[in-house]
Amino acid sequence: MRTNGMIGQIGPGSRDGLGLFSVPLSCGGVYWMHNGGRFGYITEIGVTEDGRRSVVVSMSTALQAGADFTHSKGFEQERAVTALVDHALCAE
Repeated sequence: MRTNGMIGQIGPGSRDGLGLFSVPLSCGGVYWMHNGGRFGYITEIGVTEDGRRSVVVSMSTALQAGADFTHSKGFEQERAVTALVDHALCAE
């Protein structure tokens, strides 16, 4: 499941394979994540490479108006969640 290829949607250095994404951490290394949602919410789950830290974020999709996901508030929300996950997984 960890064999993956480069993608650009999550951010620089992000990779995807079988629905698992690896995302670089600001403190070094990567975290593995998956997201999903239904009926007005999205959940994002992140786990460090060694499995010692994990975080789950659940959020409303109310800011993500528009079927093509071009609404800038939705992008701002995604950036904020990515920063939150990074902070939680890199905290000392």
